Amino acid sequence: MSLITLAIPFFLIAVLVELALDRRRGWRLYRLNDAIGSLGAGILSRLSGLVRAGLLLAIYVPAYEWLKPIYAAAGLHWSADNIWHLFLAVVAYDFCYYWKHRFAHEINLLWADHLVHHQSEDYNLTTALRQPAGGPPVGWIFYMPLLAIGLPPEMVVTAGAIDLIYQFWVHTQKFPKVRWMEWVFVTPSNHRVHHAQNKIYVDRNYGGVFIIWDRLFGTYQEELEEEPCIYGVRKPLNSFDPLAANLQHYKRMALDAWHTKNWWDKLTLWFRRTGYRPADAEAAMPVPSCDLNNFQRFDPQITRGQRIYALAQHLCYSAATLALLWHAQHLDYWQQLTTVLALTFGLVVNGRILDGHRLAKGAELIRLGALAALLPLLPTPLSATLAIYCLLSALSWWWLAFTSKADRVALVSD
Repeated sequence: MSLITLAIPFFLIAVLVELALDRRRGWRLYRLNDAIGSLGAGILSRLSGLVRAGLLLAIYVPAYEWLKPIYAAAGLHWSADNIWHLFLAVVAYDFCYYWKHRFAHEINLLWADHLVHHQSEDYNLTTALRQPAGGPPVGWIFYMPLLAIGLPPEMVVTAGAIDLIYQFWVHTQKFPKVRWMEWVFVTPSNHRVHHAQNKIYVDRNYGGVFIIWDRLFGTYQEELEEEPCIYGVRKPLNSFDPLAANLQHYKRMALDAWHTKNWWDKLTLWFRRTGYRPADAEAAMPVPSCDLNNFQRFDPQITRGQRIYALAQHLCYSAATLALLWHAQHLDYWQQLTTVLALTFGLVVNGRILDGHRLAKGAELIRLGALAALLPLLPTPLSATLAIYCLLSALSWWWLAFTSKADRVALVSD
């Protein structure tokens, strides 16, 4: 996982390059609110990783150690220093990833977690960083078959990191089709299909690095010139709050379980095919799908000043998260947890500012007040920095949120 942490600065540089090209060439691939919403979900994902146990290694390592004598007798020996061994490890890992990814689209409970990655209605490099904060702890099951080939735990982790890092670059609209690549590798073209909500594109192209699994198992779909991709999900989130993004489908399933009178449905709807809803629950609480013929992206209008404030806060949260990831080993669990909760609250409020939510004004001042109350408990250098941050943020937000509309900068769109 350290490979992923090391890659984060390069991801951000690539985002800035694509953003600069977007502005210079007028592509209009980026909206500030959607980009911050995606990056906020990515930050929350990395933060949650600090306080969640890694079940895959917790189960895989003991199982691997128990089977070691069998591997030795069979002459199975893997080396991360051997480039061909590493390549085969990535191939094997990606095969397991294909099935994990496919099931994540086909089962309600698993979709509730993976859905976060698909909620963005834009498609750019920030979409790659839009990751869930952690759903039902079952993903490890799909990688246990790697024990059959004796793949060591450290190579599972390395292959997983390579698989995830590879997937970053395919989240762009401006890389054209390269015919030979489309047959073997996941590319921007065939992954655009995966993120589209057009009927012909839904639930296609699950591979992480290799598209050959989709071709083998009948889930491949080529990007069609006559069918431009419409990004997002059929039942839109309509919020840039990363916590709401992670809870969207769980909340819907819980309400369905509450409204249905059928006890079998109450117990099983979580494990039914994605999109299944009991008839009585759907009648009591209809959730219409978006009209793709008249598709409008969620884009609430707030003032330019509020957008700049939200961007500045997002940059602060990003810097704080990177610092926490680098220094996490020097903090105990409760220090990590407190910092994660504080940053999570900030991400939620920032998302609601971008939503134009009526409670965002007071919530931001409450957040800054809570941070100020923690100052006496912090070391002097950190408390001084945080005190300046709280003061500047409070003054800026007070002016932006509570001055009259006549004194604000006019509404603008991206």
